[in-house]
Amino acid sequence: MYLKYASLSLISLVCLVISASGQDKNNKKKSLETFSKSNISKLQTNHFVGRVSSAPTNKNITVQIPVQKLVQKNDDRDKDNNKNDNNNKNGKNDNNKNGKNKSPNSQASQAMAKQIQLLKSLQVATEWVEVDVPIKDATKIRSKTLLEAYDDKGSIKKYTAEELKALKGSNPNLPGYEVKIDELAPGSVVEVTLGKSSGGKNNKKDDDDLFATMVMVIGKDSSFKAPADNSKNKKK
Repeated sequence: MYLKYASLSLISLVCLVISASGQDKNNKKKSLETFSKSNISKLQTNHFVGRVSSAPTNKNITVQIPVQKLVQKNDDRDKDNNKNDNNNKNGKNDNNKNGKNKSPNSQASQAMAKQIQLLKSLQVATEWVEVDVPIKDATKIRSKTLLEAYDDKGSIKKYTAEELKALKGSNPNLPGYEVKIDELAPGSVVEVTLGKSSGGKNNKKDDDDLFATMVMVIGKDSSFKAPADNSKNKKK
């Protein structure tokens, strides 16, 4: 019975540690973010959510995909605390060796303490994997909700039923509303579905080419900062 409650408590602690790690302050969160470039063919899925990182072209959309993982903490204070905890454990272990045999409850407690100590030494880090997603004529680009538009007075535009029907595009059975590729601003959160092009018999190379069959805008990443444009600072 004790082991059962110990297991439940350990699961709860795992959730608490991971949750606390994800709620770090901004200055600490930045240090846990890394960026890398990858090829779309290396993705292990044909459906993912990411954010547009640069202005799209007629050929592709550059998307950053967040990958969260547990990494070892680099905080010296945590290392000192770990050393102190290990010293205390060693002292307890020595006392146990000199005393009676360990009870099942004592063994479970020490096993749980080791697991807790391991969790304390970990933190959640985010790696942004950037990929270029090919776009073709068959790609459907849509938005789950209407993109904000303003009237001549600067107020948010209100659409009529006929206008909403027109915004559904040529295929009203598709979810959301039709969006032009140049409306995919950097920071837009998109849900991407990949597929393979069907090349003709004389164009077998295209058979294995991945491209976005659907790009659905589902939100906006307010924390995203587009890279600075230094072209204006360059001397002509």
